[in-house]
Order: sequence, then C-alpha cells, then structure tokens
Amino acid sequence: MKGAFITATGTGVGKTWLTSALSRACVSRGLRVASIKPVETGVDPQPLDAIELGQACEQPALAYAEGLYRAAPPLAPYAVERSGGPPIGSLARLAQRTLELAAHAECVLVEGAGGVLVPLDAENTIADFAATLGLPIVLVAENALGVLSYTLTAVEALRTRGLQVQAIALQRIHGQDGSDISPSSNAAVLKSYLPGVSIVSLPHVRSIPELIGPASELCETLGF
Repeated sequence: MKGAFITATGTGVGKTWLTSALSRACVSRGLRVASIKPVETGVDPQPLDAIELGQACEQPALAYAEGLYRAAPPLAPYAVERSGGPPIGSLARLAQRTLELAAHAECVLVEGAGGVLVPLDAENTIADFAATLGLPIVLVAENALGVLSYTLTAVEALRTRGLQVQAIALQRIHGQDGSDISPSSNAAVLKSYLPGVSIVSLPHVRSIPELIGPASELCETLGF
C-alpha cells in the first residue's frame, strides 16, 4: 500500500490543509484513499481535522471510527493524561487500528498531531508513533524565518527513529509584509543540507481548494 505520514515542525503550519489537498488530489486520480487522523485533541465536541480528512477522501465515517484517540482539551495527549483525561494507551494497538481502517485503500494518508515531538505519553512522541506505522514522512513547515533550524531539528529526530523523510513541504499559511526575505533562500539551503529529500515550496493560499493543484504535483513526487 502506498502512503505517507504527514507531520510538522509545530502546530498551525498547515498539516491538515496539505493532507486534505493531497487526499483530494489522489481521489481525483481515481485512487481509493484513506485519510486518517488517529490522534486529535481539542475535540469539543467534534474532531474537526478528522472530519475534513474524511470528507476529502470521500469516507466521512473515518472521522468517527472506534479505536482512535480523541480528547476535549487542546493539549498534547500526555498533558491531557496528566490533567486527568484519557491516556493514549498502546501505540502499537493504535497503529494497528489505523492500518485496519486503511486496509481496502490504495493509498493511506495519516496526519499526526502538532509537531514531531509532541508527547503522547511519558515515553513516546508523535515521531515514535510514526515509527510504529513505518510510513514515509512528509514534513510540513512554514516558509518563514526560523524554518531552517526547526526543519533540521525535526528531520534529525525522525531519522534517529529510522524514519525516511521523503518530502518537506514549505508552506506560506500566514501573510507576510515583505520584511522576511528568508523564503527566497530557505528551500535552497534545505536542499543543500538534505540531499535526497524532495523540498517543495508551496504558494501562499487562502483555502484548501487552492492547494489541490500544487498537492497533485507533490503526489507525483511521492509516487502516488
């Protein structure tokens, strides 16, 4: 089965938008797609990211599948647990459930929660969960000042767990006033530091539909 685990350098850099756009692009190519958000917090009362992904892959029931982690506080799962909320439980069981939901798909897209090292329990992070799944990584980062360090740090954390970083998507989610000149050089510097990793610079968009075209090109890079 083809697929990817979409994670990020942090929160709010456009993971859900990109995963949704990738899902829609794959569906438009005639692929059976399963787009899954196994871990979502801030569910009060609906898992909004998971709902978006389910609609994008034309399987809305995936957002409400049993065996996935949902919590109301907008916190890392370990922080939820420490404040009296539900623990995440076995990562192996969560990974197995995720792959079961994608069993009949030709392509599975799994979106992480927050950044690479978001704590899931006292010992494991999102990167550890990704390693349990074993899917290639698409790392999302905001194309702005600071992205070089954030991205290289995230890649190092992923690689220490044996994960293959297949592509890095540099997005422009927030408007820029022109004072930040780093977007003109960020991709080139990352390509120099990370040979063999596809570095994709995505345009500044205001909605998911605007991102489907560029996401379709990324699908080709990923071999979907």
